[in-house]
Amino acid sequence: MNQANHKLKWGILGAARINRRFLPGLKAAHNAELVAIASRDEGKARQAADQWGAPTAYGSYEALLADPQIEAVYIPLPNNLHVEWATKAARAGKHVLSEKPLALNPQDIQPLEEVARQNKVNVMEAFMYRFHPQQARVRELLAAGAIGQPRVIRGSFAFVMATDTPNIRMNEALGGGATWDVGCYAINVSRWMFGAEPLTAYAQASLKGGVDYNVAAILDFGEDRRAVLDYGLDYGRRSFYEIIGTKGTLSVESMWQEPGPPARVYLRDDNGLTTEELPPMNHFQLEAEAFSQAALDGQPAPYPLSDSAANSRACLAVLASIKEGRQVSVER
Repeated sequence: MNQANHKLKWGILGAARINRRFLPGLKAAHNAELVAIASRDEGKARQAADQWGAPTAYGSYEALLADPQIEAVYIPLPNNLHVEWATKAARAGKHVLSEKPLALNPQDIQPLEEVARQNKVNVMEAFMYRFHPQQARVRELLAAGAIGQPRVIRGSFAFVMATDTPNIRMNEALGGGATWDVGCYAINVSRWMFGAEPLTAYAQASLKGGVDYNVAAILDFGEDRRAVLDYGLDYGRRSFYEIIGTKGTLSVESMWQEPGPPARVYLRDDNGLTTEELPPMNHFQLEAEAFSQAALDGQPAPYPLSDSAANSRACLAVLASIKEGRQVSVER
């Protein structure tokens, strides 16, 4: 039942830096309410709660999950902890929006899915860009045949990672590296826009501290369709994808970064270049509203856990190719 006058009550498991992007969107959402923030350091939890206007701070994740008023949690923890705490939160009867990657091992997702089903809660991986109308417009143009049959998707996501302090992105045991951090977005958009799963992956990378630091990858989707991706943690900030079809190209920029300027969709065909401009929108807010509304209405999450498993399988194939120096098949 649609609870029109009810806002979904949220708790945050962790005081991570990504909160600076997600929490303004959550607080702006018309159907969500920030109730509590937890950290293993109670002082950090209190500081974060004060900063973001959360009434309650908890010195442990377990204490937040035990709070009966909290209906949903956001998990911004290190990558290796996402599926563990998503499972604990679902078992506690909370809806879960977890930062990507939801699971470093796709085999962990089916047990999580069962726990979510048993407890009648939604669990979803937080690829926020999917909720921006920019991507909806690209998909409309694709469906209308604006560029003919899609053949190549080029994607790039990069920034220069700060190295003045220890960074979990450099820790292999915590799920560090460029593929899990930024490459998962480029892989996700290629799967989404092709509407298919890659068959094979071939990738090369620069390695530092045992993790992939920058990567060039080719995913073969069969039927003459390929994704050509580059991403990294040590070169100029870039957030871009382009879909090349038999009759033209579609491209967008800056969709994986902070909300800001108007969003543009570029269509180039035999008639030249056409630019469509959409008003600025906060994709974190749109994500929070869509997830909250599904929970309030008793409906499934906008994207299923099977999609998260498939994305993890593609990421693992890229990492295996880097390690083995050859093309590898993507597991099914």
